[in-house]
Amino acid sequence: MRQRHLVWLVGVCVAAAGWGLTGSAQTSPAEKAVMQAIDQINTAFQHRDAKAYEGLTTADFVRVGSNGRAFGRSDWLKNVAAPGAERGPGKYDQVSVRVYGDAAVVTYRNTPAAVGGQPGNASYLTRVMAKEGTQWKMALAQSTDLQPPPAPTGPEPAALPAWSASTPAEKEALATFQAIQKANRDRDVAAWERLSAPDHFSISSTGSRGSRADRVAALKAPPAAGAAPAAATGEQNVRLMVKSDVAAVTWTAGNSRSLKILARKGGQWQQVLQQGSPIVAVKK
Repeated sequence: MRQRHLVWLVGVCVAAAGWGLTGSAQTSPAEKAVMQAIDQINTAFQHRDAKAYEGLTTADFVRVGSNGRAFGRSDWLKNVAAPGAERGPGKYDQVSVRVYGDAAVVTYRNTPAAVGGQPGNASYLTRVMAKEGTQWKMALAQSTDLQPPPAPTGPEPAALPAWSASTPAEKEALATFQAIQKANRDRDVAAWERLSAPDHFSISSTGSRGSRADRVAALKAPPAAGAAPAAATGEQNVRLMVKSDVAAVTWTAGNSRSLKILARKGGQWQQVLQQGSPIVAVKK
């Protein structure tokens, strides 16, 4: 299984027809194909082309918005096609592309085009891509705003179907997720490091980024005085999807909806990304 990791730290202004990634970074054919698919997805969204967007997503596609709402594919396509102000191309930077077999994890910072003279919230957007035949398709996407997101509008999306682990890969990935969560609760640095890839990073529900080293330092630090112990059963609504050598786990805990992405390396699952989005209540 091949894995590569490329990060561009220079801002890139993206037109509707390309990312414009230039410079010394060398991309593989798989990485180029993944980014071309994302460009097509962004273009379909910009032009409200729900049919094209649907053709670029998997049947089990899930979209988690920056306000914590989770949409299945049919509900999200209604947002893609919804009328409104013109959608312009955004600006993207901090692009990370990681390919694992026939799946890929892409994260970047997106600054949307201004609407009505008002700039939109910049956000981190993570996409899980899966290769079906010769076409890369989006299986999951989650965004986290760098500023407090606005309250959601419109009807609540339909609840996602019930989930339980059924395949061996799902059961193995779920066991790894549970072991990571236990290591977090127990502040077990050795176990956490064993279950975390060297290129692991996190995006908090407030939009701040943290490295693997940052998390290790936090686990080693003594707990704050008077802090309550971590709950043994804090995760609710746990769902997991496996695409080739990538597993994406989503769950809720308190007022946050979280995403953890695992990659299978040498037959073992390790976490490569943790992301959170606040769950924002509808304004009454």
